[in-house]
Amino acid sequence: MDTGTTPGEFWARILGRTRDAEAAISGASAMRDYLLSQSWSRWLPGVLECLPRGHTFDTTVYLNLGYDNVAYGVDVALNLNHPSFHADPREAVYYLMHELAHAGYLTYNRMPDLTVPRTWGELAGNVMSLTHLEGMGVLTPLRLRMAEGRLGDPDYAALGDPTAKGGRVLAYFEKLGRLEQEPKREVVEGDLDVYDQFSGKTQRLWYIAGCHMAQVIEAERGREILRELVRRGSGAFFEVYRGIRDPVRD
Repeated sequence: MDTGTTPGEFWARILGRTRDAEAAISGASAMRDYLLSQSWSRWLPGVLECLPRGHTFDTTVYLNLGYDNVAYGVDVALNLNHPSFHADPREAVYYLMHELAHAGYLTYNRMPDLTVPRTWGELAGNVMSLTHLEGMGVLTPLRLRMAEGRLGDPDYAALGDPTAKGGRVLAYFEKLGRLEQEPKREVVEGDLDVYDQFSGKTQRLWYIAGCHMAQVIEAERGREILRELVRRGSGAFFEVYRGIRDPVRD
């Protein structure tokens, strides 16, 4: 306790933190109970429909407080105190589906080391890998979100707005094109900032463009092809997409 703080102020602050912690634990416990109460038949088929036929999970879902929602290899961590979950508990299911899509994808594909590309070509390859990964993550809960009328999340709001989506897709391919035009150019300090340009919270380019690409492939080639592309990886995903005329891009 510093000399400018009275004993009453000190203990009020400590008790306030305790109450905050108790509220966080209580909220997380309620969210855990909600998730456990949800039938797998509500959401698991939607995950499996976006992975290669016959896929089985060997995944542990770790529930935490205060960290991000993330897939690490074939395992998943879910932040039970994510503000979106407490605004609407259904968001916890949608986020779980998104992260399980990542875990499934990483069963077949190695996560690229984002820190070591030597050339712009390798940097573009990393961007393409993350685009496929995140695009399928966004697509996976889309049908359930549509069925339950929960499309207010910014990614889905953008996907549902032709103008917003078109602008993001064009911006994505403009940035990717710059990297692809000089594939042998050496990466220098500052070039890795491009990841932030593709993933930044205001535009979320590889999330929006990746999901759009997946939707185009599904519409033109069918869901079975889209599922198999998870096994084949991002190179095949981009090859199939670029073989389709897309009015949004073209």
